[in-house]
Amino acid sequence: MRIVAQLVPRREQRSLDIREAATGIDLLKALDLAPDAHLLVRGDVPIPLDEPLEDGETIRVIAVVSGGTA
Repeated sequence: MRIVAQLVPRREQRSLDIREAATGIDLLKALDLAPDAHLLVRGDVPIPLDEPLEDGETIRVIAVVSGGTA
């Protein structure tokens, strides 16, 4: 199945062919991205990493930045 991943904040869009019944974690693996450093968003709703994806959909992959003061 084909998924379009919009990578934020890179402003990059990638179209990927991944296996049927793939989940969010499969998408992150295909993109070679760390699961603990990215959020997946379908429309305006964050989705869990084990959420099944649907053929032809667009998923925003948002890099999470954390930090603090010393």
